Amino acid sequence: MCYTRLSLQTRYNSTVHVNPNYPQAVELINWAKENKTMLLSCASEKNSTSSFVAPMIVTPAGQQVISIAEISSAPSMGVFYVEAEMALLDEFQEFCVLECSGCKQKKRTKDRKDFECPKCNRKTALVPRCIFQIDLIDGTATTTASISAELGEKLLSMTAEDIFDITCTKRQSLSLNHVHEMLSNKVFQIELRKSSWGSSNSTHATLSILSYMEKEHTPQSTTDRNSKKIKPLETSEAEVMVTTTAVGSSNVTPNFEPPTPTKKV
Repeated sequence: MCYTRLSLQTRYNSTVHVNPNYPQAVELINWAKENKTMLLSCASEKNSTSSFVAPMIVTPAGQQVISIAEISSAPSMGVFYVEAEMALLDEFQEFCVLECSGCKQKKRTKDRKDFECPKCNRKTALVPRCIFQIDLIDGTATTTASISAELGEKLLSMTAEDIFDITCTKRQSLSLNHVHEMLSNKVFQIELRKSSWGSSNSTHATLSILSYMEKEHTPQSTTDRNSKKIKPLETSEAEVMVTTTAVGSSNVTPNFEPPTPTKKV
């Protein structure tokens, strides 16, 4: 178990007690026994391929948000945070791959027959995994990042099995209108990982999305809204002045003072 990069093995004085005889622990164990059915059903729903579980997005307090241009020019690898729009410009890319169910190694095939995996040293099956490229845009630059697994399924609103069935089995294109509408005119807070891989001639950097969430829109203040409603009077409106009697003198006819006529030369 790891929490904020802190695990049990990182502490020299860590100890583990099984079923400790503390009042809080006894109360928690009794509660778990009483709600066993509910807990098992929650675990079953989480592992189901047909359900979409929103990933937990953790943004460290005070973490600096940088621009896309700064990430592109940054020589170091690591995790960065940006605020940008997301757009799915390439609609004809492959939105899923097949990988070994054991070692998760990707295979360049669209055939799901069982095969002998040289890495697992056993006969195994291939399973589809959602992965595709998405464009990130801010005021400084545009870049492309990969998004995969549950994050990609959540964005497309379909499972990897559904994607494979449409694109590979039926050989049809995905309908992405709902994705374009969902991303339109929205800014997202995005956690990115920059990593690199090299060949014999060069080194390449790639970006992958670790988490994202829509940035909350800050409403205009009451002062700003009211200031926009006030407009200056037109010249003709300013020249006409209406004089009325005081309240209570209802029998007196209001007097209208016409504007002074302009003298003609």
